[in-house]
Amino acid sequence: MEYGISGYQTDYRFMKKEVIQLAHETVPLTGTEQVDQIYLLGTKEDDNLIYSDIALVVENGATGEKKFYTIPTSKGMGGGIDLVDFTHDGLLDVGVYIFSGGTGSQVDYYIFFNQGKAVQLGFSNKLLEEKLKFQVTYLPKYQVEIKNLNTNETTILDLSRRSSDYLEAIYDTQGNLKNPLLGVVAPVSDSNPINSKHYSQGHDLILTQRILGRSHNDTLGYVQSYIGFDEGKYYVYRTLISQ
Repeated sequence: MEYGISGYQTDYRFMKKEVIQLAHETVPLTGTEQVDQIYLLGTKEDDNLIYSDIALVVENGATGEKKFYTIPTSKGMGGGIDLVDFTHDGLLDVGVYIFSGGTGSQVDYYIFFNQGKAVQLGFSNKLLEEKLKFQVTYLPKYQVEIKNLNTNETTILDLSRRSSDYLEAIYDTQGNLKNPLLGVVAPVSDSNPINSKHYSQGHDLILTQRILGRSHNDTLGYVQSYIGFDEGKYYVYRTLISQ
């Protein structure tokens, strides 16, 4: 499918690829009364499940000018667009989410802040993942400790309701660990804009990470980070750990 966007029509990288529209929104974004077109586009070859060359495109409704914005995660199994006011200034910002990872179970989230006539990339979930560090440790008596290494706060998860096969692989009959065992907090797997906690208008963002035990399929619980934005900078005002 062609969208009349010159970058995809003339660049040699796309000549043998099909351009796919992953998402499309129609809103006044660029500061005029005209409606703008916002696209999330990618390319695809044959029956490949992976989209490549993913880009955000903003078409100015007044002038017809099209601006391309590259996405750091250029490959994925799909994606979408959130149009919400993260900066609390009455202008819609553009949140882009990409389903990445081998099975699409990982979500990479980027925010392009609205500067009136253009948008600019200002946030990525990678910033959060690099900053927040957790230690996941199995304990005796069918428990797992989640320690936030940034705050030293700990949360205990209860494993006692797990299947007998699961528990017998880890614990002896007295509830002691057969061997030391650690888990991990996986990359972000879900994203949700919510109404702002600290402002009368606009939105915050929740990013969710899975707590993994013995394998990638062994979900012990979840870490949810509540993120606010102030003058283009992000801050985490709540971290919720649950089963």
